[in-house]
Formats: sequence, C-alpha cells, structure tokens
Amino acid sequence: MLTPGDRSAPDVILRITKEHLLRSDESELRVLDICHESGLSTSVIYGHFRSRQGLIDAALLAIYEEVVASMMHHLSLAVENTPSEGSFVQALYAQLVDPHNEAVVTRNRQMHLRVSATALARPSFRREFLPLYSAYLRHCDRVYEGLIGDGFLNSQLSARQWALFFEGQMLSRAFHDIEAGWNVQGDWREAAEFVTTTQLPH
Repeated sequence: MLTPGDRSAPDVILRITKEHLLRSDESELRVLDICHESGLSTSVIYGHFRSRQGLIDAALLAIYEEVVASMMHHLSLAVENTPSEGSFVQALYAQLVDPHNEAVVTRNRQMHLRVSATALARPSFRREFLPLYSAYLRHCDRVYEGLIGDGFLNSQLSARQWALFFEGQMLSRAFHDIEAGWNVQGDWREAAEFVTTTQLPH
C-alpha cells in the first residue's frame, strides 16, 4: 500500500489512470476508482495533478509518448528490412499486417487519433500535445530523408510529405465500421498484402 509521501505515487496513479483510459472513454473515469485501486486519497491525487482533468491530460500524454515510441520502433524495423524487401512501402506494410504486431499497431492507431482529437478540441491540452507530435514528425523527417537519399522513396515528394502520406493512411483505418457494405479493414489488408507480394518500383 502506498503512503501519501511515496515518491512512486504519481507513477502508480498515472499507470492506473492509463489502464482505465485504454479500456474506456475519459467520461467514465472516476477519481474515486483511482483512489480505491491505488490506496491513495483524493487529496494526494489532486496534490499531484491538481484536478481530474489534469490527471486525465497527464495520462493521455503519457499514453501518447508510448504510442509514438512504438510507432517509431516499427518504422525503424521497416527501414531495416527495406533492402531485403526491395521497397520501403513493402517493408512498412509488412510491419503493419504482421499478426504479431497487429494488436499493438491497431491500439497505437486508435490512441494516436483519440489523443490528437482531444488536442483539437481543447486548446489547453493542445499546447502540451504539440511538442510531442512535432518531435515525432521531426523523427519521421529524418527517416524519410534517409530513404529518399538512398533511392527507396521518390524524391519528387519531400520527407514531410511522405510522412504525412503514410500517417494519413494509418489514421484513415481507425473508423472501420462506416456503413453496411464498407470493409475498410478488409480492403486495406487485401491492398497491403498485394503491395507486400508484388514487385513495386522504388
């Protein structure tokens, strides 16, 4: 059981809050539930995070940092596999359709969109979110600049344009139950599997 002065208290509170937000919407989060699971009082939680919204924002930012780290990891793996695949697009799509990665990639895509939407809706949260997003885009820029320089991506587009192109493809899959007759996930998987098994021009 944690004590109010325990240095690990904020980490434990954040971990529990993140678990709640990964399972359900923030509207369902109750501070009393966090108190019960952490063994800490509301005064301790508010002492560290000021308010319920402050706690939620801190947890969303922590989740987003993990999402970005995971996305950069899969991007790096795609880059490493590009010479053997023959095409960066094939190597990237192979990462995205790999059954071992699929659950993580799906969660990352959904949380990326969810946290980004929160930033669009709340300017106060946006100020904290944008530096993380900007750092992620700068990382993508460096990766795609290298791929352009090595001839694996067409140099007629800039590194930033390639980054936004691939990110747009990823986020468009978040809403997969649009209407009867649409099968976004199935169509995307079929297209991705075609890409990974077909010889494409660099």
